[in-house]
Formats: sequence, structure tokens, C-alpha cells
Amino acid sequence: MPSRHFSATATVLLLLAATACPALAQSDPAKITGPEACVACHKLEGAAWQEMKHFKTFDELHRRPEAKDIAGKLGIANIKSESTCVQCHYTSMGAAGATKVIAGVSCELCHGAGADWTKVHNDKTKPTHIADAEKLGFISPNNIYKLASNCFQCHTVPNEKLVNTGGHQVGSALELVAWTQGEVRHHFLTDKKNADDTPERKRMLYLVGRVVDLEYSLRGIANAVEKGNFVKGMNARIVTAKAELQKIADKLPDGAAKTDVLAILAAAPKPVAAADGAGVKITNKDEILAGVKTISDLGQKISDTYKGADLAALDALLPTANQGTPFTAP
Repeated sequence: MPSRHFSATATVLLLLAATACPALAQSDPAKITGPEACVACHKLEGAAWQEMKHFKTFDELHRRPEAKDIAGKLGIANIKSESTCVQCHYTSMGAAGATKVIAGVSCELCHGAGADWTKVHNDKTKPTHIADAEKLGFISPNNIYKLASNCFQCHTVPNEKLVNTGGHQVGSALELVAWTQGEVRHHFLTDKKNADDTPERKRMLYLVGRVVDLEYSLRGIANAVEKGNFVKGMNARIVTAKAELQKIADKLPDGAAKTDVLAILAAAPKPVAAADGAGVKITNKDEILAGVKTISDLGQKISDTYKGADLAALDALLPTANQGTPFTAP
């Protein structure tokens, strides 16, 4: 199949994308190998992609009236070539100055550009092939924090102009369990059933997802310079994210997990915006970014060291409905 027909398992369902997403360095166009490099082995995952909205994005996004409206307000003539859209909605391949969009949001936007690690990942003669690939930039499904970061860096839409001028929504209500168990689910490594995640993994997805939502909402607002819907929307996201984390803290018994969640909440200052003419200044940017660093470190720690078996208290908070229908293998 041609590369352009592949889209990935990312959970980004936005109309356009942000320009300043730090983790997008993971998808350096010069190191993108293209979806076929993954699908050559992961055939059922490739089949699942073809049923996803993101599989259709390459051919459909630029035709959607709402996307055209946003692009028009921003003076964007070509949704597929201008970086405001391409950063999150498409996969680009090639050297600087000669990149070409080859797909929608593809495998390497979630798992890292593969040029450095694909061969190592594929070398199953070595029992350490996955760990070795991770050292070279592969983002394993087991690293929930990094995978979640690749979702929320775009899902929060950290781009003022896109929101205030283009009229884009301030992110979407991504919750990691519902979204990863729905349309984007692609669990075929052990069998062909595309089975639901275990309760233990869902607990981890839920906790880490809530942490990363707060982190990237704070990252977005820290650089705000205008009055408008962006600041209002980001503030609302932050308030909601903190409220969800407080629910988690309230459910958890006393112990390390509860202590870390409370530390995350304590590290998240309320953004303070001061009006300056027609603009706005975030007066505590340094404080916010310091808090972001703490939240990021704790989020990675939780992802690396916690066990879902110890988080049964979170079951009452887990969503009961998924975002879309999972693919069923023929």
C-alpha cells in the first residue's frame, strides 16, 4: 500500500494542529522511515489503521468545511504543506527544505522516528532488542508517560493564534483510557483478538493521562501573550485537570502514589495573567515552568515505577465507554 494511505494510532482528533509542540522532535522528518517499515511486520495493526479516522485524514482533512474555515482565517493556502497543520496532522519525510507529507498521523509520530531504531527493534535474535531500540529513540507502549505526551502535546493545542484567530477549539476532552481502548486500539502482539487492556494497565493509563493533561495544559498557557479564548480555554483545562487529579488523590489510600499525586497538584500554580493594552502577560511564567518540570518528572516516575495492581482504588473513576469501536481482525 502507498505510504499516503497510512495513518496512525495516535489519539489526536483535532481539525488543525499546533506549531510549538516540544515532543514533536521525536518525529524528525529526516529520520522518518514511513508506515510500511512498521506494517511489514505489524500487518494487523496496519489493517486497524485503515479503519481509523486518522487513516482518512490524509485525503479528507483539507476538504472539511471547518478546516477550510480555520485555514482561511489564518491565511493558510495549503493545509497539507503549511506547518501549522502539518505538525500534528501529518507525517512528513525528507531532509530540511525538501520534506514531503506522506501520511496522516502515522506510527512514528507515536513511537518515534524510526531510522535509528527500526533495525534494532526488528532483531529478535537479541532478547534486549526492545530495550536497545528504546535507547535509540523507540517509544515503547510500556512507557505510558512518553506515549501520553505524544497525545497531549497536540491535543491541548498550545497555539494562541490557531485558537484566537483561527477559531480552533482549545484542545479536546482526551481521556487516555477511553481513547486507547476504542478506535485506536491495536493489540495484536499475542493474538488476533485485539483484546481490551487489563484492569492494571487501564489504571496506569488513567493516572498518567491525567498527569500529562495537566502538564501540557500548563505548558501551553505559560507562553500566552494575548487576551482571548486561548487563555480562557487553557485556564479551564487546567482547572479541570487539577479537579480530576484531586479525585484521584481522594480515592488513593495513604502511601507513595497519593503522596506523588498531591505533590503534582502542589506543583501546579494558578496562572496569573496581567492585562497589558490589547495583550496579556503571564506574570508567573517561570513559576509555571518550574512546576511543569516537577510534574513531568513525577509523571515519568509514576509511569516507570508504579504497578497497576496497586491502584485498584482508581477503578471507580475509570470510564465505562470507549471513544469509538475497536478494530476486529478478519
